[in-house]
This record gives sequence, structure tokens and C-alpha cells, in this order.
Amino acid sequence: MRPLLLTALIALTPALGRAQTRPSRQPVELHVLLGYGSAVCDNDKPDSDCPVDGGAAFGLGGGWRFFNRASVGLEVAAWSFKVRDAWRGQLQDDATDVKFSSLYVAPFVRWYWFAPGVANPYLQRGIGIGSVGAEASNDAATYTYTARGVVYPLAIGIEWQLSRWFRLGPQLAGTLHVSNEICEDADGAKTCRDPGRNEDGSREGVALPWRFVAVGTFTFGGGPEGLR
Repeated sequence: MRPLLLTALIALTPALGRAQTRPSRQPVELHVLLGYGSAVCDNDKPDSDCPVDGGAAFGLGGGWRFFNRASVGLEVAAWSFKVRDAWRGQLQDDATDVKFSSLYVAPFVRWYWFAPGVANPYLQRGIGIGSVGAEASNDAATYTYTARGVVYPLAIGIEWQLSRWFRLGPQLAGTLHVSNEICEDADGAKTCRDPGRNEDGSREGVALPWRFVAVGTFTFGGGPEGLR
């Protein structure tokens, strides 16, 4: 009897090892991201409408992995840009304090190229609403600029399974922001209008923030074995 039991245990050992080491798919995914961010623009123009020069990007999102290779969810992301000293908005004198930021809220679909494993590369696409805002002020006046509209985020990344419940990896993403309303406030005189054309003939209110960030994803909800 003992030789038979020993033979059975030896035969089951490889299968048990694979079951323990193979990452299981937990359907609920919550991710946080933090890293470097900037925007595509011409910083050489003194009167550039996009006067950013680097900054920080951060965000929070959650999804439901309804299929081995796909999930749907919602993400909130923001940028806090470094602003060139030369930019002063519509102020007559140099600004002593400048701020530039971007924010969006967007549902997304994430496609994983492979079944759950140690490495999880993915492509993420979304559509939502967002805004780009700027503020310049000095002792005499304050100028604010806000452009609101539709955003189209696109991201590519990879995460490594560090534990059953946590993944970590880099992500590169860009977000096309197309405004449908532009508001300006020059020291209390606020006006809002539809986007027009810049001096070079391009459409106003179009921005392309991008980010290179680290993304940490917490997963749960799959029970003791997860969902395969």
C-alpha cells in the first residue's frame, strides 16, 4: 500500500508545483500610477500656448477582468506641469507665480496580450472628459485659462507578478485632449467661447499630455484559486 501512495504522490508533485507557481487571475484590479509627465508642444516660442517643460503624472484606476486577456474599468489621471518662466498668459507684466495642469476621467478597455503569467504586457484605450488649466499671477493681476473637452487616452505597458495579489511595471501613455470650450479670466473678467484658430491656422484647445510612470496593480476577488 505504501509504495502505491508514494508513487501517486510523486506523480502529483509536478502538477501541484505548477498550480502553486502559476499566477491566478483575480478579477478585480486596482492600480495606482506615479512618474514623469509632460506635453507635446513647442517650448521655443515665447508666446507658446503650450508652455510646459516636464512635470509629474499620477493617477488611480480600477477594472474588472472579465476575461483572461481583457478588462474594463475607469481611470482618473492628472499632470502637474513645470511651466516656463517666459509664460505669463495675458498679463502685461511678468508673472511671479505660474501653474499648469491637466486632468481627465475616462472609462477604458485594457487588452492583455497573453494569458495571466509572470509578465503581463497590455494595451489600454479609453475615452472620457478632461481639462487643461493654467494660471499666471503677479502683484497686479491674475490670469486663468481653462480648456474642457473630450480626451482619448492610449497606453502601453507591462507588469510583473511580484506576488499573488500585486503586480508592478512601467507604462508609457499619451492623451489627446480636444477642447469644446475655452474659458479665460483676466482679473475677474471671465469669458468662455468655442475654440477658434491659432495664428498658424491650427485648432485651439488641442493638447497632448504624455507620461512615463510606474504602475502598481492590486488584485483580488478570485477566491482561493483565483479565476484561470
